[in-house]
Amino acid sequence: MRRTLFSLLLPALLLGALPAANAQNATGERVLRSWTSDVKLDNGSQARWTFTFTYNSEAGEYAETITDEDGALIERTVGNMSMVGPTPGEIEMARAVIFADPELSELYERAANPELSGGFILQREAGHPCGPGSRCLQFDMFDVDVIARRVNRIRYVVVDVRDGTLVSKDFDPSADGNATRFNGNPAPTR
Repeated sequence: MRRTLFSLLLPALLLGALPAANAQNATGERVLRSWTSDVKLDNGSQARWTFTFTYNSEAGEYAETITDEDGALIERTVGNMSMVGPTPGEIEMARAVIFADPELSELYERAANPELSGGFILQREAGHPCGPGSRCLQFDMFDVDVIARRVNRIRYVVVDVRDGTLVSKDFDPSADGNATRFNGNPAPTR
């Protein structure tokens, strides 16, 4: 009985938690990564600094903040693009958005052995839905044919976890991949 009750409540709890994952605090800023490390200073001494990468969904800005062990600010850099990987909460939110779409949900359910993998950052130049300020994640929806030892792609899907929107239900990464200096797109900043 307890297990059945938990399995019924789990989806409701996850869906209820998703908006909180998108707006981590009142200003829309959420921590993507944070760690503390010992660093060697120019004078040869050592210090303990905390490095924190955040994303502000309201402003569409990424920030790298470095503080000392007393919390004093060493440096803060702000930009509108970053390749910092998604948090578990962002992955959960994107998956919920994908499975809430009737077409994608039906394609997934019809597959014999479906998988949804990824959550890779997608950054495009200005003027595209995944341009500066966005937080787009790309997923690969596929069907695994174990007997034939083959993977059949169902769709590439893109979700912007800035606001929980489904950007593309049938993305073509070969034509619309990440902005890089090698393909003529502007170089991404931190």
